[in-house]
Amino acid sequence: MAQQNAWVRFTCSTDRSARVATFRKSGAEWRLVSVSRQPSAPDNPAPAGALGVTGPFGTAPEYDGCPGCGNDSYARCAVCGGLGCWRSSKTSFTCGVCGNGGKVSGSIQSINALDAG
Repeated sequence: MAQQNAWVRFTCSTDRSARVATFRKSGAEWRLVSVSRQPSAPDNPAPAGALGVTGPFGTAPEYDGCPGCGNDSYARCAVCGGLGCWRSSKTSFTCGVCGNGGKVSGSIQSINALDAG
């Protein structure tokens, strides 16, 4: 059976809290549908994940935004690979994991998930 959901470590770029994002497969695209409201405990953050998930990635119409800050989209850090919230009206992204910042460009084609099913 093909994987229909993937759970990914996700960091709020504003408050830097570690959360878990749920992606759901819709056709060929993996769409972000939600991010956990409760951040991981600071002394017990979620591991980065090692399960490779490939395909185009997008955002589901029902996605309400990051529960930590309300950002409406997400980006992946070019340095550490961390996935975090991003306001799509801005051209730059600052990673909540490593603090690297830069211009957002291109699209995400693969991520490392915590689990999929």
